[in-house]
Amino acid sequence: MILYKEAWKNQIKGVKIMKFFEGFKVNGKPFLALGAQAHNSSSYTREMFNEAVKATVALNGNTVEAPIYWEKIEPSEGKFDFSSIDYMVELCRKAKIKLVILWFASWKNGDFSYAPAWVKSDQKRFPRVLRADGTAVPNLSAHYNVNWEADAKAYCAVMAHIKKIDEKEQTIIAMQVQNEPGYLRTDRDFSPKALENAKKPVPEKLLKYLETHNHAPAYKYWKENGLKKGLDWENTFGFWGAEFCETWFLALYIDAIAEAGKKVFDIPNYINVWLNAGNPWGVAGMEYPGGGAVIRVMHIWLAAVDYIDMVAPDIYEQNSYRYQRIVDFYASDENALFVPESSGFVTGACNLFYAIAKGAVGYAIFGAESYVDAEGKVNDTALALRDSFYAIQKAMPLILKHKNTGKMYPVVPHAGLQDEGFEFKEFLGNVMFGSNRYMPGRPLYTDYSNRRLNLNEDQMTPRGLIIEDEDKLFYLTGYFHLRLMPKKSPEISRINDYLPVADFISVEEGHFDEKGEFIVDRTRNGDQVMFGGFWVTPACGVVRLRLI
Repeated sequence: MILYKEAWKNQIKGVKIMKFFEGFKVNGKPFLALGAQAHNSSSYTREMFNEAVKATVALNGNTVEAPIYWEKIEPSEGKFDFSSIDYMVELCRKAKIKLVILWFASWKNGDFSYAPAWVKSDQKRFPRVLRADGTAVPNLSAHYNVNWEADAKAYCAVMAHIKKIDEKEQTIIAMQVQNEPGYLRTDRDFSPKALENAKKPVPEKLLKYLETHNHAPAYKYWKENGLKKGLDWENTFGFWGAEFCETWFLALYIDAIAEAGKKVFDIPNYINVWLNAGNPWGVAGMEYPGGGAVIRVMHIWLAAVDYIDMVAPDIYEQNSYRYQRIVDFYASDENALFVPESSGFVTGACNLFYAIAKGAVGYAIFGAESYVDAEGKVNDTALALRDSFYAIQKAMPLILKHKNTGKMYPVVPHAGLQDEGFEFKEFLGNVMFGSNRYMPGRPLYTDYSNRRLNLNEDQMTPRGLIIEDEDKLFYLTGYFHLRLMPKKSPEISRINDYLPVADFISVEEGHFDEKGEFIVDRTRNGDQVMFGGFWVTPACGVVRLRLI
């Protein structure tokens, strides 16, 4: 199980750039991680973690994300307890799902609350971040090697244990190194070593990187200050210099831990990001942890790290336009898109299709247990998400086949829009977001088999994927109605409100077998196509259209 990546050197500037382009593989096969993250305290006991596993399965996920805690792994220095990892792996194997482990250690949401007592209580040995007035905040300073070295020893012990118990089975597919790292309660670290580093010249490695990435926000601020070299952080980047300095040293700290871990057992890893969503008003240490890989400093992270495989945004944004801007930024030639935390409500059930269409290697919602009741039944508010996960699972072979090909088109409703248009190779398409014109009051025409499902309003929100496979061959998954017309005349003159506007050979509902072959479960014709045209619901699985 590996995360493919390609590395090359820019011979002109001597800058090392990492490009991520594939994704997870399990037992030699591509794997799209789809699932839910457990609540923060769910891994303390076997029983609590099992609730998260069951909730993930109920939501149609194939992967659960869950934390392990430095304080539990190494309660006394040098003495390790891996029992939590053992039962997490056991329960995931029993449920036939995969596991992403979150390392809560030096940082968890801009804090060090999961560090062991022997670290927290010895500020002289393990220096803290200091405010301007000298007050210590609950953060280990990234400017002191002793801090990351202690963290790395425990992390390496974890990786050695994982290799011992899981190298063959490959239940654990990735490690999250820390959780939303950065500093809160201060915009920067005022400890002696931090002040010393802030006055040193900005590293040549970073400036060379920015010279080849003049689209980066950090380049903009460097340019505004004259593109000078050999100066300290503030004189190089102006107002943002302090935050950029903290970002650089935070990234080096976590990269050093990742490097140590990969030398023990090399499996994919990533860091996640508490987002500022690109809002200029956001202040480091207040609206988000300073030093975290927000949009403003993302390229500083990419320049600094060599052993972190992905920078993964936690996207709780509800507005679809802002959500898509975030996805577009973090999905790049140098960074594979992975969304480890997101909303599980109807907006999340819609927006996730945009991330999948943009090549996401994985996607998860946060708080698995909150979306089911005491009996494990999915709550009404999460039924749309459950259905969306089901739709993606059914189309998984196609999604993996067409990732990053430009052949997947997301259907995502936008506030204020009644429909959305699509341009394909030989056809034009349209999806309605409002009440359909065939049965007023219902958002989508379906037939008797689907109307028996008694879906709630959220479940009937149009959303999904259109996949253009071969010429005149389309696959649909999700919940929407697609109108198509050929890009030629005089056929365009045949458009009307009631008939499909593209001639078809067949309309079929089906699923994919283990070999990735499409199996037809039901063929539609007559009234099931005449009224409503090309429609799909999660209950259909995948709809295949063969057009003329």
